[in-house]
Amino acid sequence: MSKVEGKTSRRLQIRWRWTFMVEFAVIMTVASLMMIILNVERDAWLNNQEKQAKVSVNRLAEALKLPLLSGSEAEVGAIIHSFMETEKAVLAVSVHFAHSKQGKIFGDEGGDRMLLNHQAYTATVLRLKSENLWFAKRIQYANTSIGDVAVRYSQTAWALLSQRILHQMLLAAIVVVLLSSLLIYWIAGQISKPMEALADAASRVAGGDYQVQLTVKGNDEVSDAMSQFNQMVMELAHKEKMRDTFGKYLNPKLVSEVFEHGSAKMDNHRQVVTVIFADMVGFTSFSESATPEYVVDVLNKHFEVFHRIIDYFTGNVDKYIGDAVMAVFNHPKENEHHVEYAVLAALAMAKACEHLGVLRQNGEKISFRVGLNCGDAIVGSIGANERLEYTVIGDTVNIASRMCGLGEGGEVILSHATFEALDERFGFETLGMKKVKGVTDLLECGRVVVQDQAVQEKIDAAVGLAFDLTLPVALRAQIGEVT
Repeated sequence: MSKVEGKTSRRLQIRWRWTFMVEFAVIMTVASLMMIILNVERDAWLNNQEKQAKVSVNRLAEALKLPLLSGSEAEVGAIIHSFMETEKAVLAVSVHFAHSKQGKIFGDEGGDRMLLNHQAYTATVLRLKSENLWFAKRIQYANTSIGDVAVRYSQTAWALLSQRILHQMLLAAIVVVLLSSLLIYWIAGQISKPMEALADAASRVAGGDYQVQLTVKGNDEVSDAMSQFNQMVMELAHKEKMRDTFGKYLNPKLVSEVFEHGSAKMDNHRQVVTVIFADMVGFTSFSESATPEYVVDVLNKHFEVFHRIIDYFTGNVDKYIGDAVMAVFNHPKENEHHVEYAVLAALAMAKACEHLGVLRQNGEKISFRVGLNCGDAIVGSIGANERLEYTVIGDTVNIASRMCGLGEGGEVILSHATFEALDERFGFETLGMKKVKGVTDLLECGRVVVQDQAVQEKIDAAVGLAFDLTLPVALRAQIGEVT
């Protein structure tokens, strides 16, 4: 059985295919040999029978000369009866009298009466053209024909001989078929085992396991294929490692294009996106009072959890800017609910900071402000030929950054225009009309809050999953207990 794309299909293994093919070839060969041997043996038997018939028919012809000359049918009959009793293989004798042009048959003529009446006889013993075994001769006296005699011999001996030959050949054929089948099954098994291992390994590689390596034995085509397979897996593993490494630094869409198509063909276009900015509250004072190693370690712990949360809600971390992270939703992974998912990710990031519980030197917990905005943005490759960055730019991005600066630690700030894309499961706590740098009109901004228990449970699940996937037990105990 084999499973392909979840469907089970029946297949005939190579060892059985080879076994059946060899069995068929052996059977056909044995059958052909049987026909040839039977024909050769029958020809030999007929030649031997013909030699014996010539002797007995000539003897009978000599015995019938005087009775045929005298025309004594009684004496002819007596001689023939005596001949048939002596020759047990004789089934019938046919005699024609030349002077009366009449004939008489003794015994079973086998349905050949018409043949015997119209047969042209010769002075030598010849076999008549019949399915039955007839040998005939013209009886002459002083070069004058006085009659004809034909003798039918039994073919029982040949039937017994042919049965014995067939029986012995069938026994030999059975032994040959069995032994050859076992041998071929074993040989095919030795060949199919590495092929099955190769198929199983290919299935594992298709499933993403690039640690597969086959044991190569021998020096033939199969071992060459296995060696090439191992080399291919090593190349795939190297390529996947490079993809993972570059994916940590570059846009995932850019990485996929390069590795799948050999080059990056990033089109520049406008697209509706939701952008999140999150930065640490009081980062300047924190960085001045802590060692560089500790600052980087704290940022990485938070960013690791943030990345998991953003990825869980189908977002993409566009870049890290010092103590801030920028994430984009609906690009490159498109999602029609990108505003809702961005809000869920932002709320989960705020809650994750509380669970991390990393403290400053003054005992306060480190917190992040989160701001988001939805709108049109330009998606494209920005930079010089020597160094490009595939990102999003525009007022939507700038406003999201400004929203981040309006809130306090643990708050998620957005414009009312963005909030209108949400449903009644979320609430809006207004901060009033705000002047946002780069925007002419005042914008109504506010905090987004959860008003539905199911939504809160989804946020809690995302936070818990982010910690389960990123932090070992020892590190959890160090930075705070995760509920």
